[in-house]
Amino acid sequence: MQFTKPLFLLLPAACLSAQLWAQAPVVDMNSPRMGAESSRNSMQGEIYMQLQQLRQEMMALRGIVEEQEHQISQLKQQGLDRYIDLDRRLGSLTTGAAGAVVGSSSAAAGVAIDDNSSELPIDGTASAATTASVASPVVVRPTVVPSSGNDSSDYTDAYALVKTGNYDQAITAFLAYVERYPSGRYTPNAWYWLGELYVANKPQNLKAATEAFQYLLSKYPDHDKVPAAMYKLGTVYFLTGNKQKSQELLTHVIDRYGSTGNSAVNKSREFLRKNF
Repeated sequence: MQFTKPLFLLLPAACLSAQLWAQAPVVDMNSPRMGAESSRNSMQGEIYMQLQQLRQEMMALRGIVEEQEHQISQLKQQGLDRYIDLDRRLGSLTTGAAGAVVGSSSAAAGVAIDDNSSELPIDGTASAATTASVASPVVVRPTVVPSSGNDSSDYTDAYALVKTGNYDQAITAFLAYVERYPSGRYTPNAWYWLGELYVANKPQNLKAATEAFQYLLSKYPDHDKVPAAMYKLGTVYFLTGNKQKSQELLTHVIDRYGSTGNSAVNKSREFLRKNF
């Protein structure tokens, strides 16, 4: 009778231990279910690593493509610049281009000269057939033109002839200007207007216009008139029947100055849309 109470207390504890043992999950690592889950996790991990690797490779390829695009753009720019320079040199060999003009120029402060708003008319729909009666190029030493002795005043006088429609006199005046002021502050502008005038005048002198625009582009590549001169030269190439040169140069204007807001860009786009 002395052991009755301890035995009575041990019996419920033994039953509780048996129940807990029965409820504890038994994990069999060799079961098919665990094998499938392990295989699936391994496959997902492998796929994730492959995606990461592909993402890195795509980023590397994108960098290579962007670098190649930049290099191609630079090559196109260099090729077109060399092409323009070569074309100018060939033209100078056949016509005896005007004497060298050195130095760069910009508008003088306080001088009220604004020749950026005017543009002489050019028939952009003309074809090679219309050039049969074009005059031979005349880029010669101009006749004596009165001079004030001041480059700003002489340029203003020459440009006034453009605005009044006296194209023959304006050509003579601008030729006198570039002869008298080879390093004048408005010499690049004078070459630009010579190109314009040779096209607008009757009969047209497209060869002289080509030389004037080429001269400006080669001697003053950073001048404000360069985009307009490129556009005009592109239209002159079209008028002479060289549509390939025309399209290349007008496309170059768009590519090079598209983000600058220069009016030559929209004019180039419009010309290409209408004629190509």
